[in-house]
Amino acid sequence: MDIKSTEFLKALYMQQSKGMFRYAYSILKDEYLAEDAVQETFTAACKNIETLKTNTSPVGWLFEALKRIMKRLRSEEFKLRKHILTLDKSQSDTPAAPDDINPVILFDGVIPRGELDLLNKIYVHGYTYKDLADEMGVPLSNIAMKAKRAKEKFRHNYKE
Repeated sequence: MDIKSTEFLKALYMQQSKGMFRYAYSILKDEYLAEDAVQETFTAACKNIETLKTNTSPVGWLFEALKRIMKRLRSEEFKLRKHILTLDKSQSDTPAAPDDINPVILFDGVIPRGELDLLNKIYVHGYTYKDLADEMGVPLSNIAMKAKRAKEKFRHNYKE
């Protein structure tokens, strides 16, 4: 990206990021997801900088991209919540949560965030254990064991 493009994007970020965060938070009701949505929006802006620069409304482009990203993030959360709630359906008499409950809030404290992120990558994003091992620079067996322990810990803690 050239210097003019970098300056253009930096100016947009400085002008719009806080408002975009507030908007995302008002919809997602989760600080971390709102931050992720804004970050992903600006990543998309970097990848599409020429389109953004020639757009008649760059701010409108950013907010439309943010809306699409928030929709995807909410869908991914729903998939994760659905999968986790059915992990041990036979042992749980807890009814499924309504769709309007944010799973990050719902599962807050059930298992550590890092373990929840690992399960999210596996069950929502479709990562293989090999993908995760390569990404984290650890042996495949470590990922398999971490995933197994995270699922067991979730089952145990969620029943309580």
